[in-house]
Amino acid sequence: MKKVFKIIGIYLLIIVLSESCSPQHYLISDIEFYGASIDVRNKEREYNTFTETNILKNEIIFIIGYKTKFIANLDLGLSAKCYAFKRGRINDNSLLENTYSLKFNHPFKYKNVTISANQNLLEIEEIKNQIEIYDIFYDEKILEFSPKLKSESVFTPENYEVTFSCRTSDNKLFEKKITVKIEN
Repeated sequence: MKKVFKIIGIYLLIIVLSESCSPQHYLISDIEFYGASIDVRNKEREYNTFTETNILKNEIIFIIGYKTKFIANLDLGLSAKCYAFKRGRINDNSLLENTYSLKFNHPFKYKNVTISANQNLLEIEEIKNQIEIYDIFYDEKILEFSPKLKSESVFTPENYEVTFSCRTSDNKLFEKKITVKIEN
């Protein structure tokens, strides 16, 4: 009987040690969307630091964050190697950049051409080329308008309702609206 308990104990120990090395799986369940300004610009842009704001003065920057939900799973992976005591993290779905939509509820002028209200800015090739989309260290995506686009645009003094929408690789649709003031 002692041999049976020893064998079961060793088997359970192997399972626990193996499971502690397998990555945890998550799904993106919601997004956050807000305006921001840069506090510190680093040489490596993924380490830039930002402050959330609803008044966009010097630059036009929007941040997309996402909330994740843990997916329960059991991965015995007895043949996997473990090099650290911290589990890895895997998102099983992702935000699809080609589905991003960014709309302002008021028109503005860019190079003396009026961009109409509720038009997807990411479908206008000349504007899309002036918006840089990149990841930062904290699992967030940045939409940063170029200084050239900002300087060549004229915004009304009204508050803009900005609508951002996107889809995930598992076909979830997210849409967020915020209100910002964009100063010329």
